Amino acid sequence: MKAATDRARGEIWWALVLALAAGLFFLALGAIRAPLATLDGDEGTYLAMATSLVRDGDLRFTEADRAWAEAHPAGPVNLILQQGAEGVAYSKPVAYALWAAPFVFLLGEIGMGAANGVALLFGLLAAWAWLRRRCAAGRAALLLVTFAGAGALVPQLAWWMTEPLQIGLALAGLSLALGAARPVTTASPGWWATRLDRPWALPAGAVLLGLLTSLREPNLLLALLPAGYWLLARSWRRAFVALTLMLATVALVLAATAMLEGSRNPYRAVRASFDAASGYPAGPGAAAVMAQFEEHRATQTLQVRPRFEPERSAVATLTFLVGRHTGLLVYFPFLVALVPAALRRPDRLTFVLLAGAAASAVFYLVWMPGNYFGGESFVGNRYFLPALALFLFAPTGAPGRLAIVSSWILALIAGGSAALSVARYTAIDPGSQSHAHAGLFRLLPYESTARTIAGRRDRYWSDDFLRFTDPFAEVASGSFRLQAGAPPAEVILATYWPGTPLRLLVAAEGAGAVLEVRDWAGRWRFALTGPGEPMARRLLTLEPSRPWRWHSFWWTPDSPSYRVRALTFRLRTPTGEGEARVRYLGRGDALAELVSAQLLTGSLPTGGRAGGETWLTLTVENTGTAPWSSGAPLPVLWGYRLYDADGVLAGEGRARLPREIVPGEELTQELAIGWPQEPGRYRLEVDLVREDLAWFGDTGGGPLLAGEVEITPRPGP
Repeated sequence: MKAATDRARGEIWWALVLALAAGLFFLALGAIRAPLATLDGDEGTYLAMATSLVRDGDLRFTEADRAWAEAHPAGPVNLILQQGAEGVAYSKPVAYALWAAPFVFLLGEIGMGAANGVALLFGLLAAWAWLRRRCAAGRAALLLVTFAGAGALVPQLAWWMTEPLQIGLALAGLSLALGAARPVTTASPGWWATRLDRPWALPAGAVLLGLLTSLREPNLLLALLPAGYWLLARSWRRAFVALTLMLATVALVLAATAMLEGSRNPYRAVRASFDAASGYPAGPGAAAVMAQFEEHRATQTLQVRPRFEPERSAVATLTFLVGRHTGLLVYFPFLVALVPAALRRPDRLTFVLLAGAAASAVFYLVWMPGNYFGGESFVGNRYFLPALALFLFAPTGAPGRLAIVSSWILALIAGGSAALSVARYTAIDPGSQSHAHAGLFRLLPYESTARTIAGRRDRYWSDDFLRFTDPFAEVASGSFRLQAGAPPAEVILATYWPGTPLRLLVAAEGAGAVLEVRDWAGRWRFALTGPGEPMARRLLTLEPSRPWRWHSFWWTPDSPSYRVRALTFRLRTPTGEGEARVRYLGRGDALAELVSAQLLTGSLPTGGRAGGETWLTLTVENTGTAPWSSGAPLPVLWGYRLYDADGVLAGEGRARLPREIVPGEELTQELAIGWPQEPGRYRLEVDLVREDLAWFGDTGGGPLLAGEVEITPRPGP
C-alpha cells in the first residue's frame, strides 16, 4: 500500500515538473517568435465579431465596424463578410464569437486568448474526471499533462480561432455523454469522477457536442458517437436523448446564426474577403466595394459527394501522419502512448471511439482529400484536432511509463527543432515561424494536395514553378532576398518542364559579392560584383539537374506530372555585409523577348515650359513573348528620362498601363512628360521599362522615342 502511495505521489510530482517545463517552453517559444504584423482572415474576423457584439450587440457590418477595422493598431483588419437580404454581416460561425464576447468585454482583445484558455481548461477538467474513474491520481495527472503538454495543443491558445473551444467541447461533451459507459474501477476516484454517470451528464454532453458540430460540420462524426454507442449497448433512451439534444442544439445555433448574420450557414452565403486595398462595404464608397462579393466570391459548400482519388489520398495520408508542417506524429507525439494502450485491452467503447477517429480521418483523407489539414498553421492538422479526444478516452487502462516517456522524448525532439528554427530564422524570415519544424524535419514531405501547380497560389512563382522556402529568405512574389552571412536559403521548385534551364535575375549590393547555388548534382559559384563594384545586376542560367534523392516520394496525382528540384542559395562577401534579390524570370523567354516593343505612332515634342508638362499620345505593339502588366512581378510601366547637356539624369517619370497587354496586342495611351524647373536643352527618352529588369531600349534597340528638346523659361508675372 505504501509503495503504491509513493508511486502515485512520485507520478504527481513528475506531472507537475513536466507541466511546468512545457509551460515555460511554450512561453519562451512565444517570446522569441516575431509578433504577427496584421490580423488576417479568420482571426481578424472572429475578433471583429466579438468586438461588434460587445459594442453593438449584433453582427451586422456597419460604419462603426469599418472604423474599427481601419483604425486597428496592427493595421487594417482583413475580414470575411457576407451579403444577404438585410445587408452585410460577418461570415463565420457565431458560437465562438458569442463565447469570446464576454471575455473581450472584460479584458479587451486579450480576452480572446482568455476565452481559449477557459475553454481548454474546462475540457481538461472533464477529461481529468474521466481518467480518475479508471486510473490512480498520479497516473491520471501524468497522462493528462502528457496529452496537453507533449504536443502542439497549448499553442492553440495564442491563436484566436475556434480550435481551443472545439477541443474543450469535444473533451467535455464526450466525457459527460459517455461517462456512464465505463464503471469506476479505482478505490477513491474523487467527487468529479462520480459526476459523469449522473442523470444530467448525458444531456449536458449532448448539448456540448451540438455546439461542437455548429463550429464545423464534419464534427458531426464525433457528435454521433454517444448515440451510436448507446444504440449498440441497447440503451434506447440514452441513445434517443444523446441524438435529439445534440441535433436540437445544432438547430438552435443555426437559428441564432440566421438571426445575427442573415443566413443559417455562413459558408454557403455570398461571401468574400475585404481589407484596406479592397475597401470595406460600409460607409462612403460602399457601393463600389460591394462588387467584391461577385468578383471574388468565396462561397463554399461541404463536399457531400465523395471524390475517391486513391493517389491523392495516399499523398494526403502520408503528410497527415508525418508531414513537416501538419504531421500528426510530429505535432502530437502523445499518440505514441495512447494508441497502443487503446489496442491492448479494447472494449466496445474503444472500438466505437477509434472508429470515430478513423471516420474523421477518412472524411478528410479519402472523401475530400484536397485540403485535409486546414491551412498552413504551425500547430497543424487543425481540422482533426477535436478527434484527439477520442484517443484519450479510448484506452480501458492507463498507458505504461515507457509509452509516456517515449511521447516526451519525441516531444523534446520536436520542440527543440521548433525552438531552433524560430531562434535562428526569425530575423531572416518571420513568416517561416508558421512552419516551425524546419530545423530537424527537412526530410519530411511538404503538404500540398493541389491538383495543379497553380492550384496553390500561396506557394508558386509562376505557372511554371512552385516555390517553397525553408528557412529561408525574405520572400515576395516571384523573388526572395538574401543577406550576406545568413544561413543559406533553401528553395524547392516543382515544374512541368524539368529539362528547362532556370533563369534568374540577381540584383546584388556589396563589393565582391558571390552567389553560391547548390543542388544534389553539385555547386555553382557566380561572381555578382567586382572588388570595387558596389552594386550590379546579373542574369544567371542554371542548367537542368535531377531532383534531390530525398524527393523520391514526391510523386503526385497531377496530370501531367511534375518533378521537384531543391536548391540552396547563399550570398558571400569579403566583409560579410551586403544583400541580393533573386528573381525568377520564366522558363523559356530570352531577355530580349521580355522587353520587346514596336512604336506604331507617336512623336516627340519640340520643347516645353520649365516646370510644366506636355502630353504625348503613343501607340505600341507587344512584339515579345511575355505579357505586359503593371500589377505583376517584373511590372511593365511607361517611363521617360531627361538628361542635361552633361549627360546627367535631370528627371524621370513612370505611368502604369491600363490593363494587361498580351503578345501581339496594340496599346494606345497618353503619357504626361514633366519638364525640369531649369530652362535649357535636354535629351528626352520615352520608353517602356520592366522594373527590376531593364528599360526596353537598354537591350540594344534604343528607346521608343528619343531626341533633343528645348525647355524655355516660364513667363514672368
